[in-house]
Amino acid sequence: MSGQALSRHAGGLSAQLKAGERWVLWDHDPAAFFAALLACWQAGATAILPGNGQPGTLALIEADGLISSEELVFTGRQLDPLAFDGEPCCPAVLPIVLFTSGSTGEPKAVDKSAEQLLSELGALSATFGPLRGAVLATVSHQHIYGLLFRLLWPLVSGAAVARETISYPEQLDAMATALPGPLALVASPAHLERLPDAFMVIGSRLDALFSSGGLLGEQGAAQAHQRLGVMPTEVFGSTETGGVAWRRQGQDRRWMPFTGVDCQTDAEGGLVVSSVVAGGCQSMGDRVEIGPDGRFALLGRRDRIVKVEQKRLSLDAMEQALIHSPMVNQARCLLLEGRRQQLGAVLVLTEPGHQQLARLGKHAFYQQLRQGLLADFEPVVLPRRWRLVQHLPVNAQGKVTNLALSALFDE
Repeated sequence: MSGQALSRHAGGLSAQLKAGERWVLWDHDPAAFFAALLACWQAGATAILPGNGQPGTLALIEADGLISSEELVFTGRQLDPLAFDGEPCCPAVLPIVLFTSGSTGEPKAVDKSAEQLLSELGALSATFGPLRGAVLATVSHQHIYGLLFRLLWPLVSGAAVARETISYPEQLDAMATALPGPLALVASPAHLERLPDAFMVIGSRLDALFSSGGLLGEQGAAQAHQRLGVMPTEVFGSTETGGVAWRRQGQDRRWMPFTGVDCQTDAEGGLVVSSVVAGGCQSMGDRVEIGPDGRFALLGRRDRIVKVEQKRLSLDAMEQALIHSPMVNQARCLLLEGRRQQLGAVLVLTEPGHQQLARLGKHAFYQQLRQGLLADFEPVVLPRRWRLVQHLPVNAQGKVTNLALSALFDE
């Protein structure tokens, strides 16, 4: 869809809205979504971006209506952003409402001002330069990472935006073949860690590769570099703070703060961020070590310290110990509530791990894993319940949530 056609749709839709109204925007199609966003800004209405379009999620949001090109279950007024045509519009950026991903709990609403959005777009362009050609994405524009990297920054740069979201790595070459010029890929660690062996087209034309929504392991970064020809640029931040820092692991595993972002530590070593994009000073749940040059190393999250049988345990440390085994490729641990608290572990095995599992059977295999953990952990805190999966469960942003992990243990 051309920019002029999109602007006409937005202009026609804006005539249906009133200043001060609150409208929910949900759409898989970034063109339809952007038309809705422009219309809200043109009319002076507040755009609310939920993380998903499920009926339960939409029912919890107080709004004057829903704008979507899809048929969703919603009680109230609904408008199709592509059903209207009017004078082209070019509105000023206005505040929006986003939601956190809910990785460790319920999603919460976060207000983003126009100044915060524009400041972050400026920081991205100043750090990485403008995007060129066309942008492909595995992530949704309904969250802050996808909204900025998949939609707003490309459009500010004059790049094209692919309307289809990539669900499987095999789509990359097919989409690359249909698009001219250089390409940028906006992805999540979950997608980059399951890339197939080789790509015929995109690997020779990829100009930029971004990853956010979680930490990309050293092995995953090296694999993406090998198979796509570009070292991923990882972006660290949150819905509340916006982008905080970035890194490319082939150069330095530490994180470089974006220009205008001040990073300090509190008395417990937790990261404290101050910037226009963050809306002031914000404490994050991450422990860090900041070097003299301002770069910092992540030491794990404070909210991942739990108690098992009254013993303190770092879930990060347990996961790192598990993936240290040649049998485990990825691991996520969580505290399971029941008649007694137990630690659960969800594992993605390596090929040697699958072979060992076939030889030993599940019970003996798990006992072998537990035995390997005893050098660093007391027996009482070791995982007692296990789940083996082909891929870790992720949401639309490629994040592994506690809700999805705990569902694997439902009897």
